[in-house]
Amino acid sequence: MYYKRQEAFRYVFPEAISASGEVYQYSAGKKEKVQVFDAYILDISPNGLKASSKTDIELKNGLIVILSFSLSGTFIHFTGQLIRKRRAGSVFEYGIQSDGSDALKDQIVSALKLYTKEQLKKQKSQGK
Repeated sequence: MYYKRQEAFRYVFPEAISASGEVYQYSAGKKEKVQVFDAYILDISPNGLKASSKTDIELKNGLIVILSFSLSGTFIHFTGQLIRKRRAGSVFEYGIQSDGSDALKDQIVSALKLYTKEQLKKQKSQGK
């Protein structure tokens, strides 16, 4: 059986992680902030994430989204582009693809390893 070891994984959080977001666009060669919003990270992989927010963000090419959040003591600035948007009740869910930075991918994988270890310790301590 062929095993895709290099294939990206996706981690779904048991409780959403709060984040703050900013939307930028390039105008006349300059990066300009067009929107600020609060969000919750629902799941994450080294190549992208799914977030929810009450803020309606226009889905158009050229927008850059930066989500800032803390995961197991690691502060992450996730930079990417909106690739999906859907209404889910009173909130919007967004699919955001990362900018492909190897440093960001490494940071996410390291933070997720710490996070999962912390979650396992919590489960063990609650089970006793």
